[in-house]
Amino acid sequence: MLKIGNITINIENKSPASNEVSDIKNSTVGRDELVNTLRIISEDRIFVGQTIVIPDNCMHYGFAEGEFDLPELLYFLADMLE
Repeated sequence: MLKIGNITINIENKSPASNEVSDIKNSTVGRDELVNTLRIISEDRIFVGQTIVIPDNCMHYGFAEGEFDLPELLYFLADMLE
């Protein structure tokens, strides 16, 4: 579960009994919903001017160290997931 402000996003785990075609369809729908939600959140005025600090030990996750504009980072993550 991801909670930002008063917005909660629930992402369900895949069922072990589901078939491959269903898994692909469900993961695509889930990813599309996440992409759309990230874009909507990135445009929310309450996040304007807010930043997020990524520490240097996150480089092994693919994130560069530094301070980043939160709305821009959320939109970037949406683009990467798309």
